[in-house]
Amino acid sequence: MYYATIMGIDPTYYEAATVDGASKWQRIRNVTIPQLTPLVTVLIILAVGNIFRADFGLFYQIPHNAGQLYNVTNVLDVYVFNGLTQTADIGMAAAAGLYQSVVGLILVILSNLLARRIDPNSALF
Repeated sequence: MYYATIMGIDPTYYEAATVDGASKWQRIRNVTIPQLTPLVTVLIILAVGNIFRADFGLFYQIPHNAGQLYNVTNVLDVYVFNGLTQTADIGMAAAAGLYQSVVGLILVILSNLLARRIDPNSALF
């Protein structure tokens, strides 16, 4: 994604910087990085929303609830799955999944507000 964004930067910006006598580092600092800022902001906002997500395959399928690994690999995604399949506690599993989604949404909204405060053009909404 970064490479595609860099390739999408208008070459006339680099030409103008070269005509003005900018070095390679100055072109990177004054042309490339400001053009990458909106992409980086969006990716950070989306990454913050995925903080509570875990790699389900890694934490469930590999250890298979082995004795010593159970406490280490019992993340929220595995807890929801176990609540649905083993304990048949659908209400608790649904509540845990909803909690995970709501907290992720709140984190996305807060990080978007922070991004809007720093640069209004880089925010998602």
